[in-house]
Amino acid sequence: MTQRPADRLRGLLRRPWWTLPVMGLVAMLPIIVRRVGDPDYWWHELTGQLMWTNKVFARSEMYTYTVAGRSWTDHEYLSQFLYYFLNRAGGLVLVSIGFSIVIWAGFWLVLARIRQHDFSPSIAGAALLLGAAAGFVVWGPRPQVFDFLFISLELYWIERFLNRGSRALYAMPVVTVVWANLHGGFVFSLFFLTLALVAVLLRWLTDGRAPVLVQQAKRLLLIGAGCAVASVLTPYGVSLFAYVWSTQFSSQLAGFVTEWQSPDFHMLDLLPVEAMLLLLLVGFAWRRPRLLDVLYVIGSTVLALHAVRFIPILVATATPVLAWQWSEPWARLRAWLRTRRIGRTRQWAGEALAMVLIAGTAGAVGVAAYTLHGQAASTRANYPAAAADWLEANPQVGTHLFNEYSWGGYVTYRFYPTSTRRVFIYGESELMGDTLLAQYADVNQLHSDWVQVLDSYGVDYVLFPNSKALDAALHASPLWQCVYHDSVASIFVRAPTPLPAAC
Repeated sequence: MTQRPADRLRGLLRRPWWTLPVMGLVAMLPIIVRRVGDPDYWWHELTGQLMWTNKVFARSEMYTYTVAGRSWTDHEYLSQFLYYFLNRAGGLVLVSIGFSIVIWAGFWLVLARIRQHDFSPSIAGAALLLGAAAGFVVWGPRPQVFDFLFISLELYWIERFLNRGSRALYAMPVVTVVWANLHGGFVFSLFFLTLALVAVLLRWLTDGRAPVLVQQAKRLLLIGAGCAVASVLTPYGVSLFAYVWSTQFSSQLAGFVTEWQSPDFHMLDLLPVEAMLLLLLVGFAWRRPRLLDVLYVIGSTVLALHAVRFIPILVATATPVLAWQWSEPWARLRAWLRTRRIGRTRQWAGEALAMVLIAGTAGAVGVAAYTLHGQAASTRANYPAAAADWLEANPQVGTHLFNEYSWGGYVTYRFYPTSTRRVFIYGESELMGDTLLAQYADVNQLHSDWVQVLDSYGVDYVLFPNSKALDAALHASPLWQCVYHDSVASIFVRAPTPLPAAC
């Protein structure tokens, strides 16, 4: 007899395991739904617009007067198209929603991987929420979130391949083609396949040289080779690998770009990362881990401790491990509680959980919507919007600008292609090169040659935050005059100037 939909629904509510992980996925919405705030968004979106309008890929630098014309490996060009199309269709709010969906889809894949082994729904929901909190400093409308999505998908497929012989992993080269055209993090497809291959080979050596492990190793090698070939199927070919190498081993980036610095666990935002690492360590102490899990966690931990921008990789790899580790102790605690009145299951538990989920969903969506509603105010509070308005009203001011690193993209977005508003530097670090990054750092940090750097590039006006040391130095210098000042930024021009001092 066919079960009626109403009966199926009642049966599902009586077995409410699914509500607990989904509660974690819903509760994370206010954490992962973020306004456009990445400084690189502005030049990314502009580049997408220019490429679409001119029907040509970006191959040389075009926004600065310092490294103009330098050969450019635009490893994020497909993400830039996505920025442009989303913004044109629905503004910055749609950009935020689109990239939030990418992050959320990644967490659904993390949950799918958790379900490949025994787990507690309660612990799974808590682990997902902790993972979202750990990545709080990185989430947002950024091309890097595609790394989180595709790594989560790859790890899920590897899990099914090793446990069930699933053939879904054979599609990884196709995914890598898309990944390589969206962001340079495609190299992690090879990284995790290599770790899986190492784990299989070590098992083969220690577990009696089973023929099935040989077959798995051969197939992983074949898939890895396919991914390597797929990764060069972009407009930039093998130069993508050179780009990734030069970026990872830049001698300057970590000096003044926060996301390239190691995590500072004194920061409140990074405490969930610390909690995740401590819980993983304790879990490994009482539950014998799989070799593959150990390799995943060690590899992603090294990356996350190297730079903040790699924390989502730790989240993708470690969240399922955390759920598996702590599910057994939680099951033991539940078994003990069942011997007490407090631990007895109520018949109405399923319906109550479903109602809580519905109410929580409405609340989480409301908070996320409120966050997105503040986009315009956030932009003006964090970028020199009013200062750019002043420059627009005074086109005669300046020819060579010295700008704050994270503002270069916004200024470019506002003024390109005006030649007198070309910037000194912006967020494409590999394209800028270590020499220019070092010179920027000399000025930003007031090293002994900071005046010589400005002179050598013919800088005649400066746009900089009020809180920086350079702002104070220019205020004190008789060679510079402040002509604009607000709560965010100041503009200085070389003295003498016919403009009246404004600050």
